[in-house]
Amino acid sequence: MAKYAKEKGARIVSVHGETIAESVEPGTNRQAVESGHVDLLAHPGFLTLEEARIAAENDIYIEITRREGHCLTNGAVASVAKKANAKLLVNSDAHSHYDLYNPGRQKIIAMGSGLSETDANDILEKNTAMFLSKLGYRLF
Repeated sequence: MAKYAKEKGARIVSVHGETIAESVEPGTNRQAVESGHVDLLAHPGFLTLEEARIAAENDIYIEITRREGHCLTNGAVASVAKKANAKLLVNSDAHSHYDLYNPGRQKIIAMGSGLSETDANDILEKNTAMFLSKLGYRLF
């Protein structure tokens, strides 16, 4: 489906990861990171080190989220992604306007995941800019 979406003109493909908050087919994370057509693995739940390493090799970003339920494994995701040198993004996973971030909230979510302030700043500045550049946008 990711390949099909890209062929139909999708600029970004995000896969709903194996969050512990919902029933998701086992193996979804692995399929996503092995795909050559996925840009972001959202709320991956208990991401494995091997999956994170594959994501890093394939330039697939991993989501840290504030979304209720999906955020329960943020600490585990951040730790594994950091060990694998996988790129993280901080995302609201907004389902309504109530889920959108207030200024400074993304940094708090990142640091609440166990990341240092430096790591949080790098994610919010460098990783976000690199991700947006995939779309042809420049953040700065």
